[in-house]
Amino acid sequence: MNDDTVSSDSEYQAIDNATLRKGLKTVRRRRWYLWTIILVYMPLMGMAMRYKAVSEAFIVWFVVTFAIGFYTAAVRCPRCGNYFHMNSTSLLYLRKCLHCQLHVIADKRL
Repeated sequence: MNDDTVSSDSEYQAIDNATLRKGLKTVRRRRWYLWTIILVYMPLMGMAMRYKAVSEAFIVWFVVTFAIGFYTAAVRCPRCGNYFHMNSTSLLYLRKCLHCQLHVIADKRL
């Protein structure tokens, strides 16, 4: 492994705490949007079964989930500026930035 691919924390220290807090708050808020729409699925399908509109409800839920998933994936890391949840073509909703390993609650540990 060459030294260019390994990043140290010292190269990211120039960011101020206010910017870090604001950026990570955005990351957490978008993650909550995604979890909320996933949790809405079961109650939504239960209501749709009563009104015999399961396929329509599923299509609406799927489109909204896709849009929120894209919105969540497009959030940028406040420290390194790369996509927080995407590395190349991989989309992983982990609790750390896939590039600089900044934790999603790093601002709360300050």
